[in-house]
Formats: sequence, structure tokens, C-alpha cells
Amino acid sequence: MIFMKNPKNLSKSEIQEMISKTFSSNPSKEDIRKIRNLAMSKNVKIKEHKKKFCKKCFTLFNSSNSQIRIKNSLKIIHCLKCGYISRYKLK
Repeated sequence: MIFMKNPKNLSKSEIQEMISKTFSSNPSKEDIRKIRNLAMSKNVKIKEHKKKFCKKCFTLFNSSNSQIRIKNSLKIIHCLKCGYISRYKLK
């Protein structure tokens, strides 16, 4: 991911657009880390993309590096790279 402008001069809508572009392709760990830090600095929500990567090691969840279980209305994602466990309520 290459920033077009200085990240400090980007508007919230431009940052939202960058987030959606980044996650539409196959982002690397470094791309995810940069996007997350940029969103946090400008107080922009990552929304549905938040559940696509591990919060600890920033790897994208897929069938080879994560284990997904559903138990008692919770979705439990276990990252096999770092061992972090994410839990989300199901609606």
C-alpha cells in the first residue's frame, strides 16, 4: 500500500476508501498494521474489516492459519500463528 498524500492531510472519507481498497485485495501484515494505525489516528471505524484479521499478529484469517468454532452464540476464532483467541457475539 502506498500513501498518495501525507497521511496527516487525508480526510475521513479518503481513509475509508483506502481501507476498503486495501481489504479488497490480499493485504500483507504491514499493510494491515498501517491501515489500522491510520484509522486509529483519525478516529475512523474499520467496521466489518475488523474481524478479518488477528488483533495481535495482524495476519488475515483463512482456513490454513485459523480455527473457527461456534459455541453458545459466540463465534470463536483461534489464530494458529500466535495463539490469540477472538470472541464475537452472533446475532
